[in-house]
Amino acid sequence: MSNIRRQKGVGLMEVLIALLLLAIGVLGFVGLQLRAMDAANEATDRTVAINIARDLAERMRVNKLALPEYKEAINAKRTPEEDEDEDEECLGSGEGYLPNCSSKKMAEFDSSQIAKKAAEVGHTVKINNCVGSSLNCIYVAWGDTNIDSNLDACIDTSTGAYVANSKCLVMEAF
Repeated sequence: MSNIRRQKGVGLMEVLIALLLLAIGVLGFVGLQLRAMDAANEATDRTVAINIARDLAERMRVNKLALPEYKEAINAKRTPEEDEDEDEECLGSGEGYLPNCSSKKMAEFDSSQIAKKAAEVGHTVKINNCVGSSLNCIYVAWGDTNIDSNLDACIDTSTGAYVANSKCLVMEAF
């Protein structure tokens, strides 16, 4: 009898310890899920940035004569609303370019479309000289990384190395 009295509540303690271990395991799983969601969001932002940079690079490749105009228009951050009159000069009925659209107008139109796409997803686009190269690079940044005034938040301009924890993409173009 005395042995049974000493064991009263032991089953309850075992259950409470098992619940504590289960709770710790569930908290670990929740933390893992949160990190996985952050990684998925980062991957999405990187994919969008790559698509924006590729789109701009391809448009620049088609209209090589207007490379300085692309650089000027992208870096001036002109919105599509400012270019509406110019857009009508270049667009046909099927969203294709009209034959009388000049290379400068095409560059301005393309740049306004890229700026609009980037702004819709919270990205910033710049074209600047590549560090250590004579080519131009397309820089796309998102999140806390601000490249509006200079590129120091994205890339170390003295060495060309990426800044740790920056959220940006650099694509060599022309």
